Amino acid sequence: MADVTLSRKLVAEFIGTFALVLGGPGTAAATFMIAKTTGVQFSMAQLGIISFAFMMVIIAMIYAIGHISGCHINPAVTLALAAARKTPWSDVPGYLVAQFAGGIAGALAIWGVLGKPGVDAGLGVLSYAPGNTGHAFFAELIGTFLLVFVVFGTATDGRATPGWYGLAIPSVVFAVITVVAPVTGAALNPARYIGPMIARAVVGGGKGLLWQQVPTYFVATFLAGLLAAATYAWLGAVRATPAPAAAAAPERVTVAS
Repeated sequence: MADVTLSRKLVAEFIGTFALVLGGPGTAAATFMIAKTTGVQFSMAQLGIISFAFMMVIIAMIYAIGHISGCHINPAVTLALAAARKTPWSDVPGYLVAQFAGGIAGALAIWGVLGKPGVDAGLGVLSYAPGNTGHAFFAELIGTFLLVFVVFGTATDGRATPGWYGLAIPSVVFAVITVVAPVTGAALNPARYIGPMIARAVVGGGKGLLWQQVPTYFVATFLAGLLAAATYAWLGAVRATPAPAAAAAPERVTVAS
């Protein structure tokens, strides 16, 4: 990616995050909208479809923009990569702006597609039950930790099996959502979380938004990324091996005359 300008990387991150929010939270909003219309009770079947939508859009974006920007499409991933010196700190502000802007634009696109019924169905906004902050924080922490850990283990380590990161990363997202979503909706991504909230407030559906929960989601996801980076730095470290004796430089010998 050395020959790609920063501006192109930022556009790629904007498009990737836009697609993530349109495809993921958009599927959630559409599912709830259909459920309200048909009276079908929400179950693991619907949750499985939502998780699958997230998985598929992430696969698509990894192979569409991974070679351009790295396809972070998640501020927690970007910060973790920078902390591990896998991404220049100078790129971080631009990446975060592009990702948050993409998240908001993607959520507005959900409204553009589904209209008011989509807003009434939540527009992909997440929340957790009041008084359940501890469980919600832990759910987002462990879920995001596993996501970022897999990113480091498959996409940043040259020893990893080549080519499988495009399936491994979306797969862990699918698995984590099915467990975490009943508690928090499974944000695992600050841009995915805040984008629908801002968009819903903009289009007039902001009544009842739980802005006081924002610190829980943000702190948990950003902290989880940093913890995953530190854990993989320790776990994946390569210990230096002393050179074999035969390969060592010969000792200098002084001969008395």
